[in-house]
Amino acid sequence: MKLAAIGRPPWLRDSISRRFAMAIAVSATVCLLLNLLLDVVVGIPEFAPPGQSNLLERIPAIVRTLDAAAADHREAVARVAGASNFAVAWLPPGLSAANGGTSIILETGPNRLITRLHDGSAVIFTPGARGWGASQPAQWLLRISILLVSILAVSLVGAARLARPIAAFAQAALRFGADPNARPISLQGPRELRQAIAAFNTMQSQIQNFVAGQAAMFAAISHDLRTPLTRIRLRGEFIEDRDQQMRLFRDVDEMQSMVESVLIFLRDNAAEEKTTRLDLAELLRSITDDYADISIEVTYTGPRHLAFPGRPIGLRRAFGNLVDNAVKYGVRPSIELQQRGNDVTVTITDQGPGIPETALGDVFTPFQRLERSRNRNTGGMGLGLASARAGFRAHGGDVTLSNAESGGLRATVILPG
Repeated sequence: MKLAAIGRPPWLRDSISRRFAMAIAVSATVCLLLNLLLDVVVGIPEFAPPGQSNLLERIPAIVRTLDAAAADHREAVARVAGASNFAVAWLPPGLSAANGGTSIILETGPNRLITRLHDGSAVIFTPGARGWGASQPAQWLLRISILLVSILAVSLVGAARLARPIAAFAQAALRFGADPNARPISLQGPRELRQAIAAFNTMQSQIQNFVAGQAAMFAAISHDLRTPLTRIRLRGEFIEDRDQQMRLFRDVDEMQSMVESVLIFLRDNAAEEKTTRLDLAELLRSITDDYADISIEVTYTGPRHLAFPGRPIGLRRAFGNLVDNAVKYGVRPSIELQQRGNDVTVTITDQGPGIPETALGDVFTPFQRLERSRNRNTGGMGLGLASARAGFRAHGGDVTLSNAESGGLRATVILPG
């Protein structure tokens, strides 16, 4: 099929230029057909047949009147004899050959009747033009309006047909930003768009393979570090200096904690949880309920229910990391949920000391800890915020940190609905 498509002449290939050309051709054809239909239905302006204007019944009387009138008055009598649906003109003998006698109908033209009087002069009867019941400018305005409307209609249809696959392509690209494991985009649309989709699918596959390879490599390294760390701990048991032994064990414990944190971080980000329709308000309230069970108050403000398409486990873990950070380093933590247009905003605030302005962006770096103590139970491993941001970005959103004016830290999460 591809070889056959390549061998086609350029004007037969489904390309953007061909679609534009087809839209123009169809638009011109529709304009022509509409004008022809208008002429058929309304009628082309023409001269009415003599039988439809009562002209034949009045010709004998008019001819007799003109024949009896003096030559000097015939032109004026002819003008007066005309009516709204026909006109009468008299021509003196010098303008028409005299043959003697009077002829009621001597000859006819395409839009007139001609009679001759006894002296050879001629009388011309011209039926009135039949139109649309509108003036000539109004008729032209009607035609131009039909042309513009038909061109606009065909152009809109053609543009919609061309824009539909482009819009689908854009939506698929956004979906890939929110879901790294999204399926490839189906090839559709004109040739140029199909080429762009094919290139995008190739890029998407390469990114997925690269990320999967990097995650697998780090996971393997972290996993393999467990064995030598275990051996170091065992050998440390033979150190007689208790102070040096405790320092060694503390370093080994910290390294093991880092390894476990890396494995959890990679496993969480590599999880292929399916997107479903969830109640985001209920999810946030469940986090506050968990802290209430251990006598820590986390307030929630927002709607009772809010439907949202996402991965519930990943979102709960990401929001849980932010709330856990507020609980550890601040007081009176709170959660506020708002829906603004198509976006959802979740704000998590505390009344703690906040973060230095120069460090607001650094805290999302893996293993970056502002709490410099060597106690991993207080400072953690520096992966909580990095994991939270990865979870939100996997949904097409993001999280930012700022210091509240009243004191404390504010984490603002914006998710596309």
